[in-house]
This record gives sequence, structure tokens and C-alpha cells, in this order.
Amino acid sequence: MTWSTLVLSQSPLRVEVVGTLGIRLLFYIIPSILFLLFDTIIPSLSVGIKRQGGRALPTRTGGLRVSRSKTPQWHSVVGISLFNILLGVGIQAGIETLLTKVLHVRSALKVTTALPMPWSIAKDALKCLLMREVLQYYSHRHILHARTPNFLSRRHKTYFHSLKSPYSFCAHYDHPASYVLFRFLPVYLPSVILRAHLLTYLVVLSIVTLEETLTASGYSTIPGIILGGIARRQDLHSESSGAGNYAPWGILDWIHGTSIGQGFEGDVADEAEKHQVKQRGKKAVTNGKEGVRSWGAKRKSAKKT
Repeated sequence: MTWSTLVLSQSPLRVEVVGTLGIRLLFYIIPSILFLLFDTIIPSLSVGIKRQGGRALPTRTGGLRVSRSKTPQWHSVVGISLFNILLGVGIQAGIETLLTKVLHVRSALKVTTALPMPWSIAKDALKCLLMREVLQYYSHRHILHARTPNFLSRRHKTYFHSLKSPYSFCAHYDHPASYVLFRFLPVYLPSVILRAHLLTYLVVLSIVTLEETLTASGYSTIPGIILGGIARRQDLHSESSGAGNYAPWGILDWIHGTSIGQGFEGDVADEAEKHQVKQRGKKAVTNGKEGVRSWGAKRKSAKKT
């Protein structure tokens, strides 16, 4: 089935809701269940690749270091995470219904039979991801970790920060109000502001969902300069009860001096060292100089003959 056929045969709202649920299922729920089963069935292997070791096994310790009376069991974490996912989709569907069915105005996201160009998708997706970073940083630091406690900060501490050792289902474990502010709005709102195409929003949602699933997993073997750094910062944020590392990429933490541990600039340096960027650069320059000298020598030789 082509995109145009799908849009013509189904209502835009259904396409949006089913697409959103499908991405959450494919990139968050199923992988999180598989990680949970892996941690449960083969703990001896799992503990070796967990950043925090044995205490990060969710079904054995709950991933927690708080008193037992305050410990949410893993099944409670899973249940609330799934509820929050459905809550976000419900809010999204409610907004679209209000706009199109009640107010009779255009939808929040653009749903057309014509697909946007790949460059347009990439450009808008990057804008959305940058806006998400800004929204998450300032809402996380100044509202959920405000100097003066408020309703949202207390709930965020009670829910999310009862978890000192994260696992994938923890990514969406929070009080519903805190979840909407920190997880749902920073992803959805930028696409609404730009009135991005639904396909662009689904691309952004896929990237963010996969990032959240992997970086909250607690594993130390996550590859790549971006995901590995985000996972490390997420782990340190949870361990420190929110003393820093307020946004995934770490750029604003670096600017504002709220980084814990190695910041994103350290990640870049490590990746450069890993791939021997300096050595390769020097070698390329040397080879270039030798090539120029060889070319010059050949020209002189040709002139003499």
C-alpha cells in the first residue's frame, strides 16, 4: 500500500494515531520487553554489560537503592510507562479532534497525499530535535529540578528519581504530569509549531523513541558517539538524583556548566582519538605534500626533455 492510498482510504486522525502507536510498539515496547527478558533469564551475562552491575537488574533489585517500602516493583514501572505512552497518544488524538472536528480548523500536523522531499524531512527533523533539546533542558532543570520544590518537581522525584539504576522501561516512567512536560511536549510541540508533515513527525518520533530505549537501558555497550554519550549522561543523572545532565545531547549542559562527568566535548574527543583523527589527518597532509612534490618533479623533468 502506498502512502497516498493509505491517506485516501483512512482518516488522517487514524493514520496519525496508528502510526504513533506503531512506532512506540516497534522501537520502545518490544525492545524494552526483550531487554527485560534478557536481564531476567540470563542475569549472569546481563550483569557484565550493565553500567551499574548487579543492582541494575530490574527483576531482582528493581534497579533501586531506596528502602523497600518506597521501591516500585518492575511490573509497576512497566505499567506506568505503558500508561504514559497511551496518555501521550490520547492527548495527541484529542488535540487533533478538537482542532478538526470542534473548531473546524486545519490539523496540528500536515497530512497530505504528497510526500515531502527527503531534504525537507531531514531539515525539519533536525529543527525538531534541536527544539526538543532546548525544551527538555529548561523544563527539566528549572521546573522538574527547581530550587524551590513545586508539584511537578516533587512528583518527578517521587517517581522517576526513585530509580537509581535505569532500564529501558524507566524512560517513560514518571508521574503523568511530569511525563507530559518532559517527554511528550518536547517531541510533539516542535512539529506542531513548524506544522511539519506527519511523516516528518513519525521520523522524529522514531529517532527519539529508539534513543530513549537504548540510552535508558543501563547497558555500557551502546555503540556510537551520540548514543553512548547520552546513555552515560542519563545514568549519571539518575545516580545523582538529578544534580545535572538535564538534556540528552549535553550541549546546553556544557554551556550552562551543569554537566556531570564527561560532557559532550569529551565524547567528541574520545571518538576522535578512537578513530585516530589526528594521526590520519597528519598522514593525509604528509601524503598530500609528497604528492605535490612528486608532481612538481615530474613537471620539471618534462620541461628538460
